This record gives sequence, structure tokens and C-alpha cells, in this order.
Amino acid sequence: MILNWKKCLTYEEARNHTNIIYLHEWAGKPFYWGKAHKSYFGGHMREIDGFKASGRYNSGYRHWIEGCLRHGASLYIAQVDPDAEYTIDEIENFLIANYPSEMPQKLHKSVKTLSIGHTGDVPASLLNSVLNL
Repeated sequence: MILNWKKCLTYEEARNHTNIIYLHEWAGKPFYWGKAHKSYFGGHMREIDGFKASGRYNSGYRHWIEGCLRHGASLYIAQVDPDAEYTIDEIENFLIANYPSEMPQKLHKSVKTLSIGHTGDVPASLLNSVLNL
């Protein structure tokens, strides 16, 4: 399976994405892994193309995310195909276990060994780990 990463420079770039894994990264290290599975990354309740859901980070978080992005943080998203060989929960768990974040995160299920490749705007923390830097 391949995760195609996109670096978002603003809250607005990320807000309408759904069925994604996301990474808040700081100084080339994972700060927090998350998912917007049955929600959008940002905004309030709305419907896009028949999918009605709220935002994982509602508009009240906009100033916080924008501030972090302007002062050294990075935000990456990767779309997950609902028909992919792994579920979004399995992918999130795998990334949390194999690329630990600075913010402690609980694993909600047992971690499976997954075969995942990375393309696009690959986060530095994933590249550094692959290159053993």
C-alpha cells in the first residue's frame, strides 16, 4: 500500500479532506498522528458530495493550527482509499507504533505489521526513519 502525502501550508488547504491520516510534525519529528475518518479535517457540520460530517478540528482551532504552521510546525495529510487493503485504524496504529510522536498516544488495537510505502510530500520524520538519520 502507498500513502501519498500532501503538505498543507494552511488550515484552509486541509479542512475539506476526509478519510485521511494526518501528521502534525515539528522539527522533523512526529508531534501528533491522527485521522479524519468519519469527519472532515476542519470546519463545522456540512455536506460535500453527499457526505455529511463535522470537522475534526472545527473552525475554532483555525488560529491555533495556523499559528503552529507559521512558527515551525508542518501538517501532512494522506488520503486513504476506503477499499484499501488496510483500514484507516490499522494504518494509524501502525504509524503511531513505528514512528512515535512527542505527544503520548494510545494504541487502540493490537498493531499489525503493514507494508506501507510513502510518496508525494513525504514527512521528514518518515524519511529520517527510512534513512536511519
